[in-house]
Amino acid sequence: MIEGLIVSGISGLLWALYWSVNAAPLAVFTGGLWLVGAGLLFGVPAGLVYHVHLYQSLRSVDALPAGWWLRPTALHHLVPTGDRLRVLGWCYLGALGFLVILIGLPMAATGAWRLG
Repeated sequence: MIEGLIVSGISGLLWALYWSVNAAPLAVFTGGLWLVGAGLLFGVPAGLVYHVHLYQSLRSVDALPAGWWLRPTALHHLVPTGDRLRVLGWCYLGALGFLVILIGLPMAATGAWRLG
């Protein structure tokens, strides 16, 4: 499963690179802004839900250290097995939103550079 996601991600990046070089500059800029907006639209709420579920899960087993929000991924090994899908699913969805933002930002910058 993870291999398919890696291949899909690399293919998407190569497609975005090809498109950003060959498409009209305004389309590249607009497309990049839309990707950034979409990544923010689902990535930020997913990250918030992830933090809430992580807090609830670790609190239920009395494994919530002080400052847990500073490095939450370091605490994934403490999440009970029954809660892993619920907690880590939201984590991965938030990470996907961040990846979409990371694709959109250079596209928007490339479009802006080509417009100028």
